[in-house]
Amino acid sequence: MNIQTTATFIGIACIATTAIAQDHPDHPDSVPATPLEKPKQVVQEEKLPPPTPLYIGDKAPDVTVDHWVKGDAWTEFEDGQVYVMEFWATWCGPCVSSMPHLSSLQDEYGDKIKIIGVSSEKDPEIVTSFLAKTNKRDNKVNNDRMRYTVAVDPDRSTSRVFMEASNQRGIPTSFIINGNGQVAWIGHPMSMDEPLKEVVAGTWDLAAAAEAFKLEAAQERAMSELSKVYRTAMETNDWNSWLTAIDEFTAEYGKSSTMDNAKFEALLNMKKDKKAAYAWANNMALGIWNDSQALNALAWGIVDETPEELQDLNFALKIATRASDLTEYKDPMILDTLARCYWEMGNTYKAIAWQEKAVSYLGDDPMNESITATLNEYKATLANVDE
Repeated sequence: MNIQTTATFIGIACIATTAIAQDHPDHPDSVPATPLEKPKQVVQEEKLPPPTPLYIGDKAPDVTVDHWVKGDAWTEFEDGQVYVMEFWATWCGPCVSSMPHLSSLQDEYGDKIKIIGVSSEKDPEIVTSFLAKTNKRDNKVNNDRMRYTVAVDPDRSTSRVFMEASNQRGIPTSFIINGNGQVAWIGHPMSMDEPLKEVVAGTWDLAAAAEAFKLEAAQERAMSELSKVYRTAMETNDWNSWLTAIDEFTAEYGKSSTMDNAKFEALLNMKKDKKAAYAWANNMALGIWNDSQALNALAWGIVDETPEELQDLNFALKIATRASDLTEYKDPMILDTLARCYWEMGNTYKAIAWQEKAVSYLGDDPMNESITATLNEYKATLANVDE
């Protein structure tokens, strides 16, 4: 059994997209960025040329904020002063959840840092009204939850040279500016504690951060191009071009389970080249031979999601057995996959025996009902099995 099905390229597109907003105050992984969309305008705005690309290590752009609704206004980054430019919106749940954390950092560092929350609301009164409201989560006034400078950027001129220029598509997003006026770090404010600490202490490896950021940016661009190739392949059934694109991407950016699975999917379900697909699957298995969950996912995709004529049950059984061995035959979900392999091979009694073992190891997992129901289905067929 596998909760997450075998990956296809549809899942790849999610790598570069922003997660749907959730409102959780503590863990950065639980506070994803909210997709940043420009408000719809009644009057069409003048199309501006693209801003100068912004990377970590570059000089921070000029700040052209018109409305400073809380804290002192300023026009340029001072030498020796560390800044945090945080882009947010009143309607963004994760932004609101991040505010106490930003305030705690401002309290902790005092004058060593200046945090500026920049909103691009069209009407500054939206922000001032927001500051006066009480947050329902903690019953604190937002003005007290934002113990740092707050500015409004209605024409998005500052957002444009920071957010758009660095290809950031979700909020909240923070930019740490070091004492030399350089962008030192870009990311979610809930994840910036360690970088900020090192920037303030003067130990931050700016060169390494800049290199990593440019590599990530290049990979995102390549991923975008890859998605175009995939869409074309879907329209034209030209899967050879898609497979070539996967190989080129992997050669440039290294192997990944996502790309490996995408290639297997293309060979098996798109090209229907069973021989080539399972030759590649054997190659994949070598790389995950000690990863029980990855092996289980691959096996389950074959026995549960693949048409019968494209299944290689011997291969699925081999990797499901290896996954079971790695977990000492005690993982009920993996045993469920092993049983399914025998079931698809027509070995009813072995399927039932392994499914019974899977049930014996069930705890409070939400999959209990499904595994038990499967056992009952297998047993129900015994009435039709010749003695």
